[in-house]
Amino acid sequence: MSLHSPTAGSTTADQREGPSFGLPDAFVGWVGAYLFATVLGGIVLTVGGYTTKAAIEDAPLGWTMAAAIWIWVAFVALAIWVGDHKGGGWRRAFHVSIRLRDVPLGIAAGLVGQFILVNAIAWPILKLSGESAEDLARPAQELADKAHGAGGALLFLLIVGVVAPVAEELFFRGLVFRAVEKKWDQWWALGLSSAFFGLIHFQPLQFLPLCAAGALFGYLVIRTGRLGPAIVAHMAFNISTVVVLLWVS
Repeated sequence: MSLHSPTAGSTTADQREGPSFGLPDAFVGWVGAYLFATVLGGIVLTVGGYTTKAAIEDAPLGWTMAAAIWIWVAFVALAIWVGDHKGGGWRRAFHVSIRLRDVPLGIAAGLVGQFILVNAIAWPILKLSGESAEDLARPAQELADKAHGAGGALLFLLIVGVVAPVAEELFFRGLVFRAVEKKWDQWWALGLSSAFFGLIHFQPLQFLPLCAAGALFGYLVIRTGRLGPAIVAHMAFNISTVVVLLWVS
């Protein structure tokens, strides 16, 4: 696996013919990543002695994160492998670059997405379903409640606020977005990658808010032509959530 783009002046077959990855790489790849993460996560929890549903729910944050991190490892590994082998280099294939101006743009977009867009989408859903904002936030709040002390808070912030956004943007707005765009166009890519992003979190109440967040990140990719702003926006989105959850805890 190469971790660098082709050197300047070199021309590979992928560069001459265009990227050869497509929808099977994205969607079959996700199935493989999910199975890989499920197996590895199960092994980690078994080693830790957490083998029942109740025990897993009560597992400390360290063990929970050690079991959960494999899906993000798989996303990164898959995107890099596909980009290097079928796209002439993963940075080139998925337009991975971050510029200084991406930071304020991404932070602003992430905060607007978290505190305005998501709330606007969630409000009618909660009204129609009879659920509360606490119900919407419960899965994340239960995880935050495990973050004891400064070490726990730092681990929670690092994994959820940095690792997850980078991995998910590389996969969803990188591999999935570009695969759909290659098949149809960027607006199909925006819609399908956003829907897929919301779906794979397996949280019915959060589906539409997460789709909206994914659409925001995807729109930044369309407007700038690069993945950097979406990565920063996703980090700001998640970090603001972590701060609020830890404050409540």
